[in-house]
Amino acid sequence: MTYSIGEFSKIVGLSEHTLRFYEKEGLIKVNRDDNNVRIYSDENKLWIESLLHLKNTGMSLKDMKQFAMWGHIGDETMEERLALLKNHRKKVVEELEKIRQSLKHLDTKINVYENNKLGNCFFGN
Repeated sequence: MTYSIGEFSKIVGLSEHTLRFYEKEGLIKVNRDDNNVRIYSDENKLWIESLLHLKNTGMSLKDMKQFAMWGHIGDETMEERLALLKNHRKKVVEELEKIRQSLKHLDTKINVYENNKLGNCFFGN
């Protein structure tokens, strides 16, 4: 199925401006009709969903662009893409552990405040 930029924008939850930016930056390749109007496909939808997951895990625009470029080249770049994804996964796991530690600290502080009704919380406020 094919979509106009307006339809596609609503489907993927990104503004038309963002879609144009992604295209300009090489993150997505969009076909055009005889009148040079962008035509989005279900394949574009799957690609955008993948990019958004990478973005949501904190992947840099630079790495996203590299990943996209390799993806557009084809199967001969699979090893490079795999290495990039593994490296990014390692960073995500490290960040997740930092967040877990901070959440544990937050839970401890909440427990201290909930159990000290007099407000005598002298360590670290």
